[in-house]
Amino acid sequence: MAKLKVKDCTDVIYLKAFHRFGRLTYSVDTQVSGVEISRIHAVIEHNGQDWELRDLSKNGVWLNGQRIAYNQAIHLKVDDEITFSEMHPQTFIVDSISPPKDLLIPSCNDQPDEVIPLEKYHFLPSEADPELVVFYDNEKLCWCYEHLESGRIVALTDSDNLCVANELWYLFQVEAASQEATMPIDKAHQSKLEFVFDISLDEEITELKVNHNGAALDFDVRTHHYLTALLARYKARDEAAVEEESERGWVSVSQLSKDLGISESHINIQIHRARKQFVDLVDDKSLAEKIIERKRGRVRFGGKHFTIKKGSHTEASYTGLQLAL
Repeated sequence: MAKLKVKDCTDVIYLKAFHRFGRLTYSVDTQVSGVEISRIHAVIEHNGQDWELRDLSKNGVWLNGQRIAYNQAIHLKVDDEITFSEMHPQTFIVDSISPPKDLLIPSCNDQPDEVIPLEKYHFLPSEADPELVVFYDNEKLCWCYEHLESGRIVALTDSDNLCVANELWYLFQVEAASQEATMPIDKAHQSKLEFVFDISLDEEITELKVNHNGAALDFDVRTHHYLTALLARYKARDEAAVEEESERGWVSVSQLSKDLGISESHINIQIHRARKQFVDLVDDKSLAEKIIERKRGRVRFGGKHFTIKKGSHTEASYTGLQLAL
């Protein structure tokens, strides 16, 4: 959440990974007025480790009162002061040099520090009582949000708005496709994930443990584990009857709602909570959407190797193998 503050006022400028300053409105990220200001006057860029300032103008850029060399990268630090003109010296102060990060910013930005740095999953306005969830879609390579009541998913691009609790926010994307592209998970990668569901005899408590690349992860007891375990049961049921692995375990959200006795919106909340916990512990966004897969009003458990235990016995053990022809 790197940012500049404008001296002697409350304005804040959040920095994109490649941030252009100048007077040409549609070609820069921050417009600076003045006849002495070039169309693209200067850039501040993140080089992967540090933030650098470069002068691209005819009339100069000043850092802490000293003119910098043309097109020479100058490292920035907190409290550095930048001016783009000697005639009308509006001063920008470096307030943060954190790495670039996509943000949700309130459209009525009376309190400029009330922004949401985006990473992984976000339940808004709160995790306890969410209206929608914001998440990064690794297949579409964009941020999306889902209305939990309707299940409608909307893709977001830079400057797009969304409304939460009657407040309007907009996406500030630091660069196009800002998240690292993730290769599709192949069979070898998926085979490194092993799930063990432990369900109590009365089915009131469900515990989940996951073996990921040889590391044992304890997902503890959560309400949403029962939903995931139920989806795993559907998949185990289909193992002997459905030849194609990709077709096993699918169930409609409406049927799942009836089976669990909860609303479809509550189903959507639990799906995202399961995904969020997984990405928090495994720290792999590409895997999160594979835990519970969705298409056209249907869902299924995405794991290919799992065991379901109930009490002291094993209820099901799934290997993910396809039936022989």
